[in-house]
Amino acid sequence: MQRPKNRYSTTTGKAPAKQTKVKKAKKASVPIKAKLSRVSQSRSTKREVRRFTKENPTGKYFKRAILGGLAFLIALVLATTFTPILAIDKIVISGESRVSEKQILKILKKYVGTPLPTISEESVARDLKGFPIIESIALVSRPPHTLEVKLTERTPIAIVVSGGVQYLYDPAGVKLGPASGSELLPTVIVTGNPKDSATYRQAIDVILALPLQLLDRVAYIQAKTRDNVTLRLRGAAGQTVIWGDSSDSILKSKVLKTLLLKTSTQVRATYDVSSPLTPSVIN
Repeated sequence: MQRPKNRYSTTTGKAPAKQTKVKKAKKASVPIKAKLSRVSQSRSTKREVRRFTKENPTGKYFKRAILGGLAFLIALVLATTFTPILAIDKIVISGESRVSEKQILKILKKYVGTPLPTISEESVARDLKGFPIIESIALVSRPPHTLEVKLTERTPIAIVVSGGVQYLYDPAGVKLGPASGSELLPTVIVTGNPKDSATYRQAIDVILALPLQLLDRVAYIQAKTRDNVTLRLRGAAGQTVIWGDSSDSILKSKVLKTLLLKTSTQVRATYDVSSPLTPSVIN
């Protein structure tokens, strides 16, 4: 009887060699201290990240303060602009001498009830444009309800006759109104509009160079040409001054003052200061 084949049997009849299992190498064990150190470093890093990414409380309060301040400012502007908190109920005029205060107040009364911050100098200047004597204005707010309008009037420096009427003019050639007849100002003889006249400007240059004591004595001044300016002094003697052009005006005024002190006002004389270094007196 034939024996059954063993599964381990081979053609040679020998049993195969046993297969050896390969054992996996064990991982090297990490010391506990190293593990704890890595965990500690990881936690420390996370804390640092949270500290720098977390919103700073001081910055948070600062932002809130800014927003609160802006909200308050906006509310204040709206309150003063659109509510009667700073509405005008009184207008005060200062600096006027030749212009009528009542006329000014009559024109500006439309601003009563208007909030102070909404009124500008430009708008008030436009309203007062009809008063050429006013050179400039300045507004002064006196909270809660008063507006002061400070006027700067033009200063008359000469008289110009137009159509048989004497008018006051300032150095820029602006007509300020009719003269009263009591002003001790020189009359400038000029044709055309003084504001556009070159001869008027030549005469004004001479007037501005004269000291007040001499200016009061000048009755007429005429600039026929740029180099031919003459003055006539007050008094029955009819003394005249040949001024020449507008150069060396200060020196000429000093020389003229000296010559006038040496000559009687009753003597009819002509003073030539066109060359101030070599002046002359013609009797």
